[in-house]
Formats: sequence, structure tokens, C-alpha cells
Amino acid sequence: MLRADAVKGGLGQSLVVWVAVVVALAFTRQIAVAGALFGAGLLSVIVLGQWHSRHARRDTAAGAFTGAVLWPILIGLAIILINVVSMSLSDFE
Repeated sequence: MLRADAVKGGLGQSLVVWVAVVVALAFTRQIAVAGALFGAGLLSVIVLGQWHSRHARRDTAAGAFTGAVLWPILIGLAIILINVVSMSLSDFE
């Protein structure tokens, strides 16, 4: 496997974890549950990276560890941008 493909694989796997967290967050209303889901997502991506690291897949582990930081930031920015756009298109004011 090429190095870039291995990093993409780790990023893709961590993206799947974060999408599952976002879907689960859509169905929860309690802040404690939301925090637990976020913590579980972060922990699972770190465990995923450790698993890849221990099985001699260092490039895939690097992708997974990068995804532990990258995807929550990008998902958060997307949510903020969606809110800004929806507020600017609102006729309520």
C-alpha cells in the first residue's frame, strides 16, 4: 500500500467514527450525554490509531491520529457556517 493511501485510510476510518458521533448527537438532548459521546468518539479514534501503530501500520496510525483533531474541527466549522448562513437568510429580524 502506498504511504498516501495508508494515511487516507486512517483519515477515512476516523471520519466514519466522527460521523457516527454526529449522528448520535443529533438524537440526544442532554449535554452530559453529548459530552460522553464526544469523549467516546475521541477515545475510539485514539484506540484505533494505537491499534494501527501496534500492527506495524504507522502511516495509517498517523492518519487516524490526525483525524482525531482534524474532523471535529472541520465538523464544528461546518455547523457554525450552516448556522451563520441560516441566520443571514432568516426573515425573522
